[in-house]
Amino acid sequence: MRRLNGIFAGTALVAVIATPSATWAQDADPAAPDEIVVTAQKREQRLIDVPSAVTAVSGDALTQRNLTRIEQFAAFTPGISFSEGLTGPQLTVRGLNASGQGATTAILVDDVPLTSSSSYQQSTTPNFDTYDLERIEVLRGPQGTLYGASALGGLVKYVTKAPNLSRVEGSAQLELNHVDDGETGGSVRAALNLPVIQDSVAIRVSGLYERLPGYIDNPLGNKRNVNSGERYGVRGALLWQATPDFSVRLSGIWQRDDRDAPVSIDVVGAALTPATPPENATSIANRGALQRNLRLGEPIKRKSQLYSATLNYDVGFASITSITSLAKMNFQRRKVLTHYNAAPGVTFGDVLSGAYGQPVDIRSNDFTAVRRINQEIRLASAPDSGPIDYLVGLFYTDEKSSIAQFFDVTSVTTPPEILTLPVPGGGLSVPARYRELAGFAQLTWHVLPTVEVTGGARYSRNRQRSQTTRFAGFVSQSFVDVTDPASKTKEGKATWSGAISWHPAERVTLYARVATGYRPGGPNLVPAAPPPGYRTSYGADTTVNYELGAKGELFTRRLTFDISAFSVDWTNIQIPTSVVDPDTGVPNNFTDNGGKARSRGVEYALRLAASPQLSFFVNGAYTDAKLRAAVPSIGGLRGDRLPYVPTFTNTAGFDYRVPVGGDATIFLGADWTYVGSRNSDFVVGGLAAPQTGHERLPSYSTVNLQGGVELGQHRLDLYVTNVGNARGLYYYLSGDGAGGTGNAIVQQPRTFGVRFRSNF
Repeated sequence: MRRLNGIFAGTALVAVIATPSATWAQDADPAAPDEIVVTAQKREQRLIDVPSAVTAVSGDALTQRNLTRIEQFAAFTPGISFSEGLTGPQLTVRGLNASGQGATTAILVDDVPLTSSSSYQQSTTPNFDTYDLERIEVLRGPQGTLYGASALGGLVKYVTKAPNLSRVEGSAQLELNHVDDGETGGSVRAALNLPVIQDSVAIRVSGLYERLPGYIDNPLGNKRNVNSGERYGVRGALLWQATPDFSVRLSGIWQRDDRDAPVSIDVVGAALTPATPPENATSIANRGALQRNLRLGEPIKRKSQLYSATLNYDVGFASITSITSLAKMNFQRRKVLTHYNAAPGVTFGDVLSGAYGQPVDIRSNDFTAVRRINQEIRLASAPDSGPIDYLVGLFYTDEKSSIAQFFDVTSVTTPPEILTLPVPGGGLSVPARYRELAGFAQLTWHVLPTVEVTGGARYSRNRQRSQTTRFAGFVSQSFVDVTDPASKTKEGKATWSGAISWHPAERVTLYARVATGYRPGGPNLVPAAPPPGYRTSYGADTTVNYELGAKGELFTRRLTFDISAFSVDWTNIQIPTSVVDPDTGVPNNFTDNGGKARSRGVEYALRLAASPQLSFFVNGAYTDAKLRAAVPSIGGLRGDRLPYVPTFTNTAGFDYRVPVGGDATIFLGADWTYVGSRNSDFVVGGLAAPQTGHERLPSYSTVNLQGGVELGQHRLDLYVTNVGNARGLYYYLSGDGAGGTGNAIVQQPRTFGVRFRSNF
C-alpha cells in the first residue's frame, strides 16, 4: 500500500496544486465534451462523481470510430485486455486471468446479467453489436456487492437507448470494406424511434446485417478465406410512461454470429516439446502466410437472446425498480482434434489411426446452451432526499445449461466416411442447473457537502447440480452408455465494499475504495469410479481490491482525467488439474482450488480539447499480475505472469474537425494502440497431455486512420484499420496444427473501408 499511496499522492498533488482557482469555473468551454451520466451504482450519477474506476464510451463515440465489437472498444478502455480462444472472446480486467474455464468479467445489458455462473459455459459469452447504443460502461475492480457472482475482476455493461416519447428519429448506415489478401465485406445497420402515443408510448427498433470477410486460407482442404461469416440481429424496446411516476419498459435482443472457421492460423508451435519450445514457437508458419491446414471444416455458430421487463415506480421518498429477464445463449462448434496432443509428440490422430487400422481424422461436435431467468427488485432513495442515500435489493437467478460433445472418427478419403467399427467415436452430455438467491444493500453518507462515505454488502446462496452421461465410443473410453452419479453442491458467499470520496472542487473527485468479488464454485463431472485424488467439487475463488483514484475536469472542462492505482489479491484460484487412474492409465480432468495471485498497477485516461476543432486523448495501464504461490498442477511457478495480461498497454490519438462552410465539416482522426508482450495459458489439458507451456507472445502496435465529411445529418467516412498490417496474436496452442505446428488466433489484417451514415 505504501507504493500506491506514493502514486496517488503524486497524482493528487499535480491535479490540485498545478491548477489555479480560476479553472474550477462551472461554465463549460464550447470545446468541452458533453456531460456523461452513468448507472455504475444502479442509480444515475455523473461519471466524475462515482468513487470507483469507471470508463464510459458513448454511443456516438462508438459509431464515429466504428467500434462495433468487444475487441475494438477494449483498446479504448484502460485496464482491460482482450483475448480470443477457440470458443470466443474473453475480457480480462486488472489482470485477473488464470487457466480456468469460468469467466472473471461479467457482461450485462441494462443491469441484466448474461454471464453464466457455471465454469463450463464461458463459450456462451455474447459479443453484441454496438450500433444505436446509449453507451458502454466498464467497471474496473470487483463488483460483488451490487452485481454479485462472476464480477471477480470487473464488468462490462451495455446500456441501450430508451425509446423517445416525443420525437420521431432514426438512422441508417451502409458500409463496405476489404481485407488485405482477403475478401470484401460490408454491413447494413438501421434504427427507428417512433412515438405511438405522444409523451406516453414509444417504440425503438434497430437491426443489422454484416458480412464478415475471410482472410485465412486452407491449402490442405483446397479452400480460401475459410474464416468468412455473417452477423445479423435485431434489438427492440417499448416504453410506456403510464403516469409521471410509473413506467414500463419491454426490451428484446436477438443476434446470430456464424463463421465458417475460427480466426486461427498455423504457427511454428512446439507439439513435440511443449515444455521446451523453440524461440520462434509463436512465429507464423507457412512463410508468414495466414493459413490453417485441415482436411475438415470447423464452423462456429453463436446465438444470443435477451428479453426483459423493467418497471419503475417513484413513491416520492424512493423509487422501486423491478427487472425480470430471460436470457438464452447457444454455441455450436466443430473442432478438428486430429492434431491435438494425446501426449507430447503423440496426437489423437496417431492413436486412433492405430485403433481403426487406417489413417483417420477426428472431429468433435460441441453444443452448449444456457437458459437463464433473472429477477431483481430494489428500493433506492430519492436523489438529494437527505444526508444518507440508500439502495437495497433482492436478486434471484435460475440457470439451466447443457453441454454435449459428440466425436466423429472419419476416413481421410474424399468425401470422408464416418467410421463406426470397431466402435464409434462416442460422446458425452452434461445437463446442469444453478440457482442463486441474494440480498444486497449500499449506503452513502454525505458527511460534508464535499465528503461522502459509501459502504455496502451482499450475501449470496447458490445450489448446483450436474450429471454426466457418457455415450459408447472409443474417445469416451466406454463400450456402453454410462450415466455417472449426479454431482450437487451448496455454497454461501458474502461480499462487501467501502469507499470514501472528496470533492475539492465541483468537478473533481478524489477517492479510496476497497471491494471484494467472487466466482462461484461448483460440482465437478464425477466419473462412476473416480480415481484417488479426484475432487468431486471446488469452491469459490475471491478477490480483494484496494484502490486510490482521482478523476475530474479542469480548465472549463477542456481537460478530463481519470487516474487510479490498484492492488488486487486473488485467493483460492480455480484451476484445471488432472489425476491419472492407476488402473487404466487415463488422466481424469477436473477443477480444483489452489494458489494465489496479486495484480498491481496504474490506469490512466486523459482527454484534452485543445480547441473547438482539435482534441487529443490517451489511455493505458501498467499491470503487474503474477502468481504468489506455485501451482504445480498447471506448471505455474511463484512469480509467473498471469496468462494473456500485458504489462503495459496504451492507446493515443486525435480528432480534428474543420468547418468548411454551410453545414459541411471535414474531419480527420487517428489512433495508435500498443499491446505489450503476454504469456499464453499455463499448461492446458493436464500435465499428461500439455497443449501449451506459458509461451511469451510478442508485443504489437496497431494504427487506425479515418477521415471524411459531414453534411448536416449525413456523414461519409473513409478508414483504414491496422495500417501497418500488424500480426498481433490473441491466443496460442503449442500443438493442434497439421505437421506438428501450433495454433494461434490472429488479429484482422489491414482493412480499407467506406461508410455512409444518415440521421433523421
